[in-house]
Amino acid sequence: RTESKLLKVKESALSKGSPAVEVIVYDFSNVEDVGTVVERAAALFGGIDYVVANHASMVPGVFLATPRMQDPGYIERQFKINIFSHIQLVLHALPHLESSSGHIFVTSSIAGEIPSAQSALYTSTKHALNGFFYSLQQELLAKKSPVSVTVGALGLILTEDVNRVLPKKMLDDLPALAIGDVQECAAKMMDCLILRPRTLTYPVSNALLRLFWFFLPNFHEVMNNAGYYGDTYEETVANIEKILTKSKEIGFQKDNIEG
Repeated sequence: RTESKLLKVKESALSKGSPAVEVIVYDFSNVEDVGTVVERAAALFGGIDYVVANHASMVPGVFLATPRMQDPGYIERQFKINIFSHIQLVLHALPHLESSSGHIFVTSSIAGEIPSAQSALYTSTKHALNGFFYSLQQELLAKKSPVSVTVGALGLILTEDVNRVLPKKMLDDLPALAIGDVQECAAKMMDCLILRPRTLTYPVSNALLRLFWFFLPNFHEVMNNAGYYGDTYEETVANIEKILTKSKEIGFQKDNIEG
């Protein structure tokens, strides 16, 4: 979600016939001024029909083994980006969406529904995101608002950066139904503007994980024994550090890794 990547998206959209694309660069760890993004977008396009709250700090890490993740300032930054700024973004957009009978798509994660020992901070922010936006969904229905909300319970989407960062063995070991396609995911997100489901679950394996968490008594043991990041706690810590190092090398989530 860097400016250079957004400009590439702009070029691609224009080449495919989009009449107008504007790029607004903003650091969502600055929660107080999020409204300026909304007002600028509304001014550029004469209103807002669809909000996709897609920004996130996606940093894996074994919490007890990673001192920098225990720093209060680092924790606060993760929550500012992953939940506080989303709330402010939608609050400022709601008057425009009320006028257009618009829709909100919140890019959450299956990590907002199940625990993960490899990403405690990220998982906690996504649980908070789900708690707020499912509650907002209910409140909008209660007040008979024309605005609707979809919460996206997304899993592993094989973007170019993810493909470069994650070890090949890990990707090879995952079942095919656990890996989402970028184009298919984007199409499903756009479909939500018309269909307006309350939840989008993708890929299909996320539905299974949801059921396992609710009904499998030994869920923690099953996930710990899956061995996707390593066969032992120590090996998992080491392998995730390798992933973070690779991420910084290619500039993927670099600022969020370093805090």
